[in-house]
Amino acid sequence: MADDTPAPTNPDDKKPEAPKGFFEKVEAALPIALTALATVFASMSNGALQEAMYWKSQAAQDQAKVTNQWTLAGFKRDRALMMQAAAAQLRATCGYAPAPFSVPVPPPKKEEEAKKHTEVQAQARVWLTDRANPPPVKMPELDDELKPLRDAIKTREPEREILKKAGHTDVAKISKAIDDAEKANEQTDQEWDPIIKGAASLVRVQASTPGDGKAATAAQAAGFDLEERRYRAESRANQDIGYLYEIRTKISAAESDKHRKKSDYLSYAMLVAQIGAVASSLALARKQKSALWLFAAMVGVVAIGVGGYALVPATMLAF
Repeated sequence: MADDTPAPTNPDDKKPEAPKGFFEKVEAALPIALTALATVFASMSNGALQEAMYWKSQAAQDQAKVTNQWTLAGFKRDRALMMQAAAAQLRATCGYAPAPFSVPVPPPKKEEEAKKHTEVQAQARVWLTDRANPPPVKMPELDDELKPLRDAIKTREPEREILKKAGHTDVAKISKAIDDAEKANEQTDQEWDPIIKGAASLVRVQASTPGDGKAATAAQAAGFDLEERRYRAESRANQDIGYLYEIRTKISAAESDKHRKKSDYLSYAMLVAQIGAVASSLALARKQKSALWLFAAMVGVVAIGVGGYALVPATMLAF
């Protein structure tokens, strides 16, 4: 006959744990997920801060180029004033006599060079006698998107308004405008160089020819007068290029501010995620009746105290 008496239970035997539900699994994984999210936000914040530093350094480089262009423009304007004073003194010395430039410059022996020499000398004679020459340096037309920003810089609008306009401007457009302007300026120098040299040759030959001293002095006055007009034209061209570099400086500064603000927002997101990770970890430890939550809370209080001390201004710490 079978014995139906139940077997005695062992009090040390543990009951099998019930399977965890979805929310319990999420509760356990939440601190890890928030910590990982805070790490991602911290990395993105550092990347945005590096971008801000890059654009700020780019703005500094462009500002140095602005200074170079304006310094060169000021130097040429100073030279123009010196040429103007010398021309006025020579014209007064010769009694404002006209410069005939009747003595030709000997042409080269080669036929091709001689033909080109004749054309250059004719154009140089026109530049020496006509104050409308040399013509103004023609810079490439500026894009409609860049004109408001250039006008804002010229009229000295508030920095905040200029940066606001610069923030909506494409840096590729201003870079292309700068390249085009630099090429146009270089091409102008190449076109003017033989004419300026031809004019200097005419003045030198006329001044060294024995005869009428007034004509020689008048020729020198015309040469200085041409140099004055040339330096003024080149000075305006350097000013225009300087404004273009100034535009790119503002665009780079605005771009740096964008990345800096982005870095700040990502830092705030990182702090929020870290606070959430700490709070969820403490809640989980408290739920499991672990003494570690008390230790973590004490560490958090110490960290807040140290951080608060670091934020106190140095002038207050001195007392």
